[in-house]
Amino acid sequence: MKIYVAYTGGTIGMVPSDHGYVPDAAFADVVLQKLTQYSTEHEFSVHCYPELIDSSNAAPSDWVAIANDLQSKWQEYDGFMVLHGTDTMAYTSSALAFMLQNPSKPVVVTGSQIPMFKSRNDALDNVYGALDALLEGPSGVFLFFGGKLIEGARAHKANTSALQAFSSPNALLRGELGIEWNWRKMHTKKGELIQIPHMQNDAVTLVPIFPGLQAAQIESLLFPQGKEGIIKGAVLLTYGAGNGPDANPEFLALLKKASDSGCVIVNVSQCGAGAVSAGTYAAGSALVKAGVISGLDMTYEAAFAKLHFLIATDVKPEVIRETFTQPLAYDVSV
Repeated sequence: MKIYVAYTGGTIGMVPSDHGYVPDAAFADVVLQKLTQYSTEHEFSVHCYPELIDSSNAAPSDWVAIANDLQSKWQEYDGFMVLHGTDTMAYTSSALAFMLQNPSKPVVVTGSQIPMFKSRNDALDNVYGALDALLEGPSGVFLFFGGKLIEGARAHKANTSALQAFSSPNALLRGELGIEWNWRKMHTKKGELIQIPHMQNDAVTLVPIFPGLQAAQIESLLFPQGKEGIIKGAVLLTYGAGNGPDANPEFLALLKKASDSGCVIVNVSQCGAGAVSAGTYAAGSALVKAGVISGLDMTYEAAFAKLHFLIATDVKPEVIRETFTQPLAYDVSV
């Protein structure tokens, strides 16, 4: 097999400097050497992006650049590894899952909590595990980290410092690495590559609900240019099974105004696992009446990326509302 490795940035390729960790200009050679040592039967190409991305600075436009890079190499290679910073890795894996849409080849996103130059690190285990997944696992877009192979649109960063930093809160793992690999067999759809849409970085926002929330505190998120401007999409981070302050008429009126103006607002729970069931309590039903749609058991990273993707493909707001919970990349349970 021919494997393409894209180093986009992140801790995995950092080295120390007087100003803290910085990207290593020779990292591509280091990774190529390690991969060749691990497997001499396959051909590898490692590309370091000319402008490396600290994942804390990553934007939807970067997701588009990565997807376009992979598509440009699609016919030449059999599998693709994306080395990425952990802070927004789950956003990127989710976005790639939507943009590449059930690809016929494997794409695995990984990185590390500890740089590869350290004598004790998780970088090599993650790179080698990702390579195993490319060589032996299913086609599709995945995130591999700490021995877990997770559907790209199901991944969530759950721990700041643990080496098993990512979880799949509402879906089974596609694979788990112990002494041997344990693969989860399932029917895998294979679709055709689509044209990668241009994404506007400011098209979607996250709106948290919190005790004592006042409508004025989130108005600038939904109407960033004042009363005449409207955000195109918003992920509303709610309590429990999708509840919000139904005794706050100004808040509900603001949501309805935004929804009526064309903003697609998706209800995703702040809880680490479980699904939104907005009609169970009055506090959730009030959001439905305000035009908020359910994100069911999607992660907020996947909901955010899916909204960006659908808006970028010029799907009308009413169509997005009707179809949002239909899975595009194993992103939601049905």
